Amino acid sequence: MATTTIRVSTVTRDRLMRTRAQDFGDAPIDEVITRLLDEHADQALRARIRADAEHARDNADDLAEVRRVQAEMDEISAW
Repeated sequence: MATTTIRVSTVTRDRLMRTRAQDFGDAPIDEVITRLLDEHADQALRARIRADAEHARDNADDLAEVRRVQAEMDEISAW
């Protein structure tokens, strides 16, 4: 695997090392950063899904369409 160096403040480096020690044991820093980025991506996706669900809930036409599609899927699944 190719590696690179990134410049971060000592404060950021220290936070990263504390997070590693507290939450990831002795996992390699690369793995720690990857897992933190994955967690962030998951949280962002969940936030978008929540926002979309709230929008659909507040929009009667969208909600009716969702229910119609769900009913169609239920029919297909019954086969």
